[in-house]
Amino acid sequence: MKSENLEDKKLGLEKDIQRLGFTSLRYSLLNKSKDDKNEWQRRIDFEDGKYYVYALADRESLLGNKKEFENFDEAKREFLSRLKGAVDLNRMYVEAGMSPEYSSPLWDK
Repeated sequence: MKSENLEDKKLGLEKDIQRLGFTSLRYSLLNKSKDDKNEWQRRIDFEDGKYYVYALADRESLLGNKKEFENFDEAKREFLSRLKGAVDLNRMYVEAGMSPEYSSPLWDK
């Protein structure tokens, strides 16, 4: 895939994240999977012609499963769903008096 295509997809995805109000979340968009890893980060990566969507607990361990997609639109839907899931989960943690994964205005009191 041409790098400008990947950059266009990345920019479009960033606009969707802004529109949904998810910019305070920890995420990585279409970077090399070995780069830019943070705790509790949701990721969408592109390698070897495929998209991978997954989350990290710490910088090296997977949280849940890593899904593989051939199609960007399917990967994008899964990625945005996982971001929304992170918001819902952390709001539930805060409401239950538990510690969230990290601080965010989307769930902090």
